[in-house]
Amino acid sequence: MASTATRRRRSGTSTASRRAASTRPRAASSSDDAIADRHVSSSAPVRRRDVAAALLASSVALSSVMTSPSSSSAATMPDSEPTGLDANGRLRRCPSNFNCVSTSSIGGAPEQYGTAWTAKTATVDDAVAQVAAAVSRACGDQGARRVESVPVENGHYLRFEMDGKLGKDNVEFFIKNEGIGDRNGWEGDAGREKEFLVLYRSLATTVKYVYPFTTPVSDFGEQKKRMERIRGEVGWRRVGCELEECELDL
Repeated sequence: MASTATRRRRSGTSTASRRAASTRPRAASSSDDAIADRHVSSSAPVRRRDVAAALLASSVALSSVMTSPSSSSAATMPDSEPTGLDANGRLRRCPSNFNCVSTSSIGGAPEQYGTAWTAKTATVDDAVAQVAAAVSRACGDQGARRVESVPVENGHYLRFEMDGKLGKDNVEFFIKNEGIGDRNGWEGDAGREKEFLVLYRSLATTVKYVYPFTTPVSDFGEQKKRMERIRGEVGWRRVGCELEECELDL
C-alpha cells in the first residue's frame, strides 16, 4: 500500500512538473533568432526602396512643373504695367516684382537700376534714328518692332515690343533735348555738356511663378543684358564713363 501511494505521489509530481514547464516562456532557439534576423533584414530594404521610390516620384513631378508651360504659369500677371512717361514727365521706375531695368529705379533693387547714356548727335531726331536702328540690329531675332514714337515737350519718347524669355517685353527710351550740363567743372564734361541724355526702361510685361514658390521666375538679367547689346550697337557712352569705360554692372 505504501509503495502504491509513493508511486502515485511521484506520478502527480511528474505531471505537475510537465504542466509547469509547458506554461513557462520558451527560450528562443538559435533557429528562431535566425528567422527573426531574416525577417528584419528583408523588411528594412523594402522600406528603404519605398522611400527611394517616393523621392524619385517627387523629383520627377517637380521637374515636370518646371518644364511644363502650363504648370509654370500657375500665377501670371498680364500686361498691366503702364508704359510711357508718368505724370511728372519722367520715365517710370521698375515694379518691384518684375524682371526689369530702368534709369529711374534709383534707391530700389540694385539689379533694377541702369546708368543713363549720352547721345553724341547733332539733333534729337538723329539720336532717335540711331537708337531705332540699333534696336533692330541688337534685337531683330526677338521680333523687335517700334510701337510708339512720340515727340514730347522736352524730348522724344520711343517704345518697342519684342519677345522675351517669359513673354512679351517692352523697351522704352526717353531722349531728352538737353545734355548732362556742367557737373561742377568736371573734366569729363569738357565738350560733352550738350550731348543728349538718353533714359530707358526694359521690362518683362509678364510675371510668372512656379507653385509652390512665391518668388517670380527670373529671366537671369536679360533686361540689362539687352540694353547693353543695344548700347554696344549704337556706340553711346554711359554717364560717368566719359574719360574711360566703366566696368559693366551686369
